[in-house]
Amino acid sequence: MNSYPVRRSLEFVLLSMFFALPFCFSVSAESAVYRHEDPARLMYTIHIPMESGAVARLLFPDGSSRDMGRVMAVPTASRHPSFTASKYGIGGQVIATAANAHHIQISVEDGTGRTMSIIPAQTFANATGMGASFVIEGVGGTGLWGEFAPFVGSPVYIVNQVGVPVLFNNLQFFQYATAMQIRVYRPEREIEYFEIENVKGGKAWYHDADGDHQFAVVESGVTGTGRFEGSLYQGQGFVRANHPGVICISTCPKFEIGGFQIVPLNHTYSSEMQKTRNMSQYIVLRGTDFEDLAGQAPFFKEWVRPGDTELPERNTGRVICRVKGDWREMPNISGLSEHTLENVEAFRIYL
Repeated sequence: MNSYPVRRSLEFVLLSMFFALPFCFSVSAESAVYRHEDPARLMYTIHIPMESGAVARLLFPDGSSRDMGRVMAVPTASRHPSFTASKYGIGGQVIATAANAHHIQISVEDGTGRTMSIIPAQTFANATGMGASFVIEGVGGTGLWGEFAPFVGSPVYIVNQVGVPVLFNNLQFFQYATAMQIRVYRPEREIEYFEIENVKGGKAWYHDADGDHQFAVVESGVTGTGRFEGSLYQGQGFVRANHPGVICISTCPKFEIGGFQIVPLNHTYSSEMQKTRNMSQYIVLRGTDFEDLAGQAPFFKEWVRPGDTELPERNTGRVICRVKGDWREMPNISGLSEHTLENVEAFRIYL
């Protein structure tokens, strides 16, 4: 009798078990983060094949799917060290969500993050690193980088050669990848908006069905705008990006450059951010008890994500401001300025 089919079947089973083991150990090591994956809150899974020309898709819990564009390039490298705030992240998670790029945290090594990125074919993102990105058909500010953007903290998996999903918290897993998947979950708490008083000593809070909940104090307000390149791909009055150390707001129409940023106090002590404490283009927040806000929910993790420029009627990622007691749309301001926002009393970010 020919034992070859039996032997091959046994090899397949053993190989499956081998590749599943890292997943078990990874979940155990990060149990405080990953054990809360609740299937009832799964909105969709972003599925990106490791094959140029294949189609990236959204996979919905009901079994349906939606095409999101062809994969035009797959990563051949990772970026390490990555942007400074990646050190606040955890391996196997989305570390940044933006209108022009999403960054995946693989690990933290020597105090700095190792990342890969997902970018639309028509974009610019200087934090990606050479050859360290999935490039997918699309334009920044829409689709995967708009309505279907993941949250910061969304878990990321590698689908290996035997179909086993492995938490992507080790670069070695990538050599066995047939696809990468991001599971996007609905946040546990439904928050309607965040509000920030634009004055030193002001309050920052979120509003939900139970009322207002303060989470931060304003260390310094914003009076001007800056040339943040990513705002090229976001519309006026929308969140452009969120990562553990920055929320970026666009103040100009798409394909112009202008906006301001909101940063946690502790992050301003890092080498690349020290200047922000004395610049008019940044709001600086500290915890109510001086706790570190960097990389922490609800503001610099989960909840806040970019708006979609093709769906202006939706509130997700929309930002309005209060001037002389009245709420109004964000003003149209491009380029570098010092005093164009000095009359703004507060900002509101919708989710």
